[in-house]
Amino acid sequence: MNSHIILGLFALYASVVSLLLVLSGREDALLARLRSYWGRTLGHANYFAVNVALPLLVCVLCLGWGIRHYDASATGDAVRPPMQLNVESYRKMERQSPLRFEALSAEFMIAA
Repeated sequence: MNSHIILGLFALYASVVSLLLVLSGREDALLARLRSYWGRTLGHANYFAVNVALPLLVCVLCLGWGIRHYDASATGDAVRPPMQLNVESYRKMERQSPLRFEALSAEFMIAA
């Protein structure tokens, strides 16, 4: 999956959780500090701008960028040509010294 799409989904999650926190009436430490310093109206507005609106903006931009530049060929569905095995080098080894090759193969059979 494209990293921009994942970042956009995370920003959507962060903004929805922050919005639900504000709408439910619960306060976290940041919202309490903003309300005590800026007052109720400006504190909520600053909290909404930073923790809800900004992540939603990042969500829209990242999801748009990720969907626009999504490459379906990078998902691994592309057909790859079959591997070509080079068995000629093994045949040359067998032709050069058949006894040694059989001894090595016998050792590997015992070890396996």
